[in-house]
Parts: sequence; structure tokens; C-alpha cells
Amino acid sequence: MKRSSTWMMVSALTLVMGCGGAPEDVPPDAPEAQEDVLFSQTILRERPDGTMSQETTFITREEQLAQIEARDALVRSLGARVTQQDLDDLLIDSGCAGSSLWLFDQTSRTGNQLCLYKQAGADAAWLNLGTVIRKFTNPYFVTWANAVRSLYSGVHPGALQSCTATSCSTLIYQSFNAYQLLNTISYGTQLNWAYLYTP
Repeated sequence: MKRSSTWMMVSALTLVMGCGGAPEDVPPDAPEAQEDVLFSQTILRERPDGTMSQETTFITREEQLAQIEARDALVRSLGARVTQQDLDDLLIDSGCAGSSLWLFDQTSRTGNQLCLYKQAGADAAWLNLGTVIRKFTNPYFVTWANAVRSLYSGVHPGALQSCTATSCSTLIYQSFNAYQLLNTISYGTQLNWAYLYTP
């Protein structure tokens, strides 16, 4: 009786540790399934009192491409017929679609994404990108400062700038118009502030 109990214990331990062999329903030469790479998508909104709300989710590249295509289609449909109501409708969107600015940490609108909403009715808005977390790289949190490599602007034109606590550079910046695509950002490693204004 004691011998059979020991045998059962060794068998159970072997199976738990993964030495029970390959699962029977998977052929031994089947390629390993590759997991989809997930990118963070952070949505930052300026509230009427000047504070910011932030939410982060994770999306696949396929989902990101679908969102980009939806925004492209919206821009094409607006054409020259953009009205204030169109702009207001875009700003009410609950996701990234109607945001004022999409920033990406890789070229050609790929990688992690930051969606900025300027407060409706405000003339201008500034954001220190060093205050927004982009990703976690053990053991550090990495911010969006000096990380922007491409962008897709929305309703508002603006600029990315290189700023210190007291001033912003007049030489190191990247300006953009409403609904402009920039697949490569000049000075991307030095831009740490985003500026949006109402045209």
C-alpha cells in the first residue's frame, strides 16, 4: 500500500512538472503559435477645470490599422465641407478617433500610441510629455518625452517642441496642420512638449 502511494505521488509530480510528454491533440512538428504584439493606447483628455483624465488600453496592430483607416475615411468624407458640428462630433468620441492628436513612438504611425484631446472651447493647450507614461521597461516607467517618431493630427493644428522649465526652443520643433500625417518626426529625440490651438 505504501509503495503504490509513493508511485502515485511521483507520477503526479512528474505530470505537474511538465514531463508527461507532448499533448496528444497537437502534432509534435506543429509550429508554435505567435502571440499578437500589443501596443499601449493612452487617451488623455483635458477637463474644463484644467486637470487631465487618462485611460490606457492595449490593442493589436490590426486594431490600430483599422482605427487609422476609419480616421482616413472620416477625413476623406469631410473634405472641404468641415463644419463646426463635425468638429464637435469628433471631440465627443469616446476613443481615439476624434482626438486632437495621435502620437506614435515608432515611424509610420506604428507602436505605442498617445491620443490627446484638447478641451472644447479652449484657445490653446500645452502638455508636458514627460508627465505621461508610455510603457514600463523593468524596472522603470518610460514617458512620452523625446519618444515621438510619427503623428496623425486631428481637428487642431499645433506643434511639438523642445522645452525646459523656463523656455521652449525656437529651433527644435515640429509643427503640423489639422489632419496632417507625419510618418517621420524631425528632432523626435528632443521633443518633450505638445501644443494644440484652435485655428
